[in-house]
Amino acid sequence: MNIDTWPADGSSPIFIRGYRGGNSYEALIEAFHADAVLLLSQGYEPSGQHYVEGEWSIWRAVAATVLIPFLIGLLFWAQMLVQSPIGTLTVTYVHRSSM
Repeated sequence: MNIDTWPADGSSPIFIRGYRGGNSYEALIEAFHADAVLLLSQGYEPSGQHYVEGEWSIWRAVAATVLIPFLIGLLFWAQMLVQSPIGTLTVTYVHRSSM
């Protein structure tokens, strides 16, 4: 699981985290929930989130097409048609003001 943070220095009251690279959508949500609980204890709360579906690369499709005469290309195409790639979950966190 990769978690990217913008801005990286942590000096802003607003920052964005991108969760990507999990083996399932549920793993992305699980990482988000664990991170949100930790950040909530530090005074940050999620204010918005956005999920972008993953895409297969064009090179994977070209390789699958080239390998069709060897029948392994059909397996690649079948896997690409049945299983969708995992996308990226982007969450904006805002520091709560203490009252």
